[in-house]
Amino acid sequence: MRKSKSAVLEALRQASVSEPLAVAFLEKERWGDTPCCPRCGETNVYQMMTGEARNKDYRWRCRGCKAMYTVRTGTPLEETRLPLRVWVFAIWKAASGKKGYSALQLSREMEITHKSALFVLRRIRHGLGEVNPPKLTGTVEVDEVYIGGRPRYRHPSNRGKTLDKMAVLGMVQRGGDVRFRAMNRVTAGNVNRVIQENADGSCRIITDELNVYRRIGRGFAGGHDYVKHGAREYVKPGTDIHSNTIEGVFSLIQRGLMGTFHSVTRKHLPNYLNEFQFRWNTRYVNDDERVQAAIKQMDGKRLTYRESVDAPPYEAAIW
Repeated sequence: MRKSKSAVLEALRQASVSEPLAVAFLEKERWGDTPCCPRCGETNVYQMMTGEARNKDYRWRCRGCKAMYTVRTGTPLEETRLPLRVWVFAIWKAASGKKGYSALQLSREMEITHKSALFVLRRIRHGLGEVNPPKLTGTVEVDEVYIGGRPRYRHPSNRGKTLDKMAVLGMVQRGGDVRFRAMNRVTAGNVNRVIQENADGSCRIITDELNVYRRIGRGFAGGHDYVKHGAREYVKPGTDIHSNTIEGVFSLIQRGLMGTFHSVTRKHLPNYLNEFQFRWNTRYVNDDERVQAAIKQMDGKRLTYRESVDAPPYEAAIW
């Protein structure tokens, strides 16, 4: 029995090879049937034409604020010269790839330079970040992972330490969403502050026996349970106390870094975490719905060159 085709995926395939179809696809997914001005919100707008066809930039004009704009305006796509068909294809692959999508692969498939592919994926990851997401509820598992390569030579006194790696704190609601935070220092104060920001006060927190988690249960009505990984205890017998869910989330990040990206710098790590967080939080929907969610999530998140290169907007998230 043949699987029914998705209209959105078919439109994506066509938009990936045709610039007019790419523009039409993004306009429909961003504005639906009521195009509006991204600057003032006015719906009394019109397409700018050259004769009987749309002009080469596919511009619109607002009758309210008199400004001209395109579907790129107010998104990470603004002020970029790459064709929209490249952006549509990159959004599709970045949103649907279970373990990520590399810039080298994008450069080969769309026949653009590696630098342009990095440019595109950097901005897509920025757009996938959440602003003031709802707090996690219920049972929340918390753990940390250290991301980075292994040095070729290491002094015996530093074996087993994580001096060369980047710490990432992860929090996942069972059956729900995940939150990541890149951290320079994993201390009790920093960990407690991040958990308080992302978890509701009614939560039950489950961690391992690391000493930085000892007092976090005081701020949560559900209390704090933990497992002793050092004693090879991964689930407390007869209970639901374990941190296997967040370990599974971390395994996707580690496989993505090992098999797809290979190396991630400290500066750009928060953006990669955005990408993995988005895919986990949309794991119950199909690829077409995931692409639609990605396009809507990028609305209003323009990224300037200076923010991208010299002062990344996520720097405040790394302590």
